[in-house]
Amino acid sequence: MKTKKIAAYGFAVIWSAITLFPLYFTLISSVKSNTEIFGLSAFKLPTRYHFEHFVRVFVEAGLGRALFNSFFIASISTLLVVLLASMASFYLAKSTGRLPGMLYAYISIGIMVPIHSTLVPLVKLVSSIDGYNSYFTIIAVYATFQIPFAVFLITGYIRSLNKEIDESAMIDGCGPVRYLFTFVIPISMPIISTTAILTFLFIYNELIFAVLFLTKKEMYTISLSMLSFVGERSVEMGPIFAAIVIAILPMIAVYLTMQEKVIGGLSSGAVKG
Repeated sequence: MKTKKIAAYGFAVIWSAITLFPLYFTLISSVKSNTEIFGLSAFKLPTRYHFEHFVRVFVEAGLGRALFNSFFIASISTLLVVLLASMASFYLAKSTGRLPGMLYAYISIGIMVPIHSTLVPLVKLVSSIDGYNSYFTIIAVYATFQIPFAVFLITGYIRSLNKEIDESAMIDGCGPVRYLFTFVIPISMPIISTTAILTFLFIYNELIFAVLFLTKKEMYTISLSMLSFVGERSVEMGPIFAAIVIAILPMIAVYLTMQEKVIGGLSSGAVKG
């Protein structure tokens, strides 16, 4: 028994070290020069700390505006996804007949569609409506691609809810809309919170759509602003790592605060759905 505990703790320590190593490398690289990052001392502490990298990302890359853009786009997109997915999931989970099943299968197919296969038609569509550098366009694109996964998670959770709740609502004369917002959504908050966090983190870090549809610097997201330090012949890795450190701090804080809901929501959806 003691040997098993030692083995378990040893595995936990090794796994923690492997998991935290990328964070350690990012932190020390954010205050290093290119020579040290690409040299033999890549994994050692810097001989000279270049804290000016953190100033440059705000001055040269406009990281302050990029942080606002990323938070705004991710927040509005997440709200839209949660609202639409909750209403769609309620219908798919509570309705009977062939149509809801067919719609659920059709929406679920969206999870398997590779993003890269849609880039050409998306570019043509956005170009035809002159939708470049528009919050509306980028939010609509993000929400569209995230809704299928959100519906998949929330529908499975709502299907698992006790049918006695439905009967009580019917006895009280509760209509579908009132029932959804008064009973179903509050009860389903674990999976809705999980969906919201996963959606927010994905959009916050996304680059492909941002590169395609945002060309003005004042519209740049965090991922795009980091490209300011990528030149034709060289890449300034120190400022890029500094921007990454600033960008991941809010995400780490959000995840550490909400990690129980993320794990609990995913577990509930997987088991009950």
